[in-house]
Amino acid sequence: MRALLRYPLFLLVLTAAACQAHNTGTASPSDQTRAKIDNRASLDMDISVARNDGRSSPLGLAPAGETTTFALPVSMTAGAAWVRFQAKPVRGSGETTVSEPFPVKAGDEITWSISPQ
Repeated sequence: MRALLRYPLFLLVLTAAACQAHNTGTASPSDQTRAKIDNRASLDMDISVARNDGRSSPLGLAPAGETTTFALPVSMTAGAAWVRFQAKPVRGSGETTVSEPFPVKAGDEITWSISPQ
């Protein structure tokens, strides 16, 4: 009977340890840099972010006519002087739009508006 009680306790401790190890290296909410993308175009856009050193990372989908907020990966903001966003139409029709460079530091919220197409 005691062996049956120890096994669930062991699994609980193991699960808690695994969850704690997985969360290391993430930014606290106050240090998380965010991008607020206002897609005024009539097309859904795939959004990506690029650093001043050329590295880039996809962020996700910005639906047409909506404002979407993305958490920027720490790897894209740590040590970067600026970032630039790219909006590419999902269906391939329309123009790819590139933002101006935005200075970036931890905890910033950057707002970019995509012009109507």
